[in-house]
Amino acid sequence: MSDCIFALATPVGRSAVAIVRVSGSVLPEKLVKALSIKKEKRGVFIRRLSLGSFSDSCLVLNFPAPGSFTGEHLIEIHTHGSPAIVGELFSFLESLGLREADRGEFSKRAFLNEKMDLSSAESIMSGVFAESAEELAALEDFRSGSLGEKIRKLSKKIESLLVEVESQLDFSDEEGVVSVGASGVSSELSFLHGEAVSLIKSFSPLKKDSLKKRVVLSGEPNVGKSSLFNALLDERVAIVSQTPGTTRDIVRKALFLSGVEVSFEDTAGVRDVGGSKIEAEGIKMAKEAAASASLCVEVFDDPLKMSRNIGSSLVVLNKIDLLNKAVSADGFVAVSAKTGAGLQGLRNEILKRVQSPVKENLVSERIYLRLEAASSLLEQESVGLDFFETTAQNLRDCLKELEGVYGVFDNEVVLDQIFNNFCIGK
Repeated sequence: MSDCIFALATPVGRSAVAIVRVSGSVLPEKLVKALSIKKEKRGVFIRRLSLGSFSDSCLVLNFPAPGSFTGEHLIEIHTHGSPAIVGELFSFLESLGLREADRGEFSKRAFLNEKMDLSSAESIMSGVFAESAEELAALEDFRSGSLGEKIRKLSKKIESLLVEVESQLDFSDEEGVVSVGASGVSSELSFLHGEAVSLIKSFSPLKKDSLKKRVVLSGEPNVGKSSLFNALLDERVAIVSQTPGTTRDIVRKALFLSGVEVSFEDTAGVRDVGGSKIEAEGIKMAKEAAASASLCVEVFDDPLKMSRNIGSSLVVLNKIDLLNKAVSADGFVAVSAKTGAGLQGLRNEILKRVQSPVKENLVSERIYLRLEAASSLLEQESVGLDFFETTAQNLRDCLKELEGVYGVFDNEVVLDQIFNNFCIGK
């Protein structure tokens, strides 16, 4: 936290504009002077930054502490997006004693400086890595803070019950403390458990890579899978050969279709291979990939061999440029990887198939597990003489689980409420 850090906030590579963020409790005077800004003056400025043998006109955004994303003095430098300019800017910042930030360090500093809670930090990450508008919609309650508000309300109710239980343990003989029966506490526990269960049922855990879209090309050898793979990507990635069994390992490449990232996979041709162990292993991998894919594209090159009823797979007839007559594309997509005919229609159909709406609301897996643990603690009920002691401990543990969601629970809150609400301490 004592270091000044910097990082590129835009994708690596050549672009119109590159944004470099800088943050630190105290930024070097040389940097402030080089940018011709005043530390305490918030605003947007156009500056010419000297980077040794050349200079670049930059847009500089200055956010003095504590009114910044990290809570520290934060500066954004918008340069022209040449890798050479960015590289020289990095060297300049390193020469001033700044270091390149670790992954997520800007958000981590924002959390440590109480500019956001843990759930807010995770919601930022989930939004950045969402693959489609449908996923962003499914994450809306999480990203908007609506879920966090629901958890806070549940925490307040649990704190209130803990106040009642604690009062029976420590202050039951004091004047003004209302006696609370075990049956009443059990009833409130049951109610809170129901609320927790209802909250859990409203969401599903967002697991790593669970929403990645995978499209697998499958079919017999020499139907043109590798050619179609290259044509869809508009890039020569897979080896194309007339020799059957050329493709052994799975070849993968990502492509953006209308903003949705789709991973295309070219697989080995499926056939009986006899004693070829290597090709047999490739075919086994191909079948496993097709079974687990978001969408399996079954490729044929002969209308007579084509099956149009193969479950949820997308049927494609390739090599239509070699057919003597036109085919009626009913229930399949007709294309030519060689001429490019029908390729855009195929891309559109693939996009439509993989863009199925996400039916449930999503939340990070860590938060989901915290909610499950809290629900389990609310479900535990003790009997006998240690009822209030055990219940109080379960409620404390429950609040600690919820604290892990947004990081603000403090046992002193409970103590404050006891004194404020029960007129204790004459």
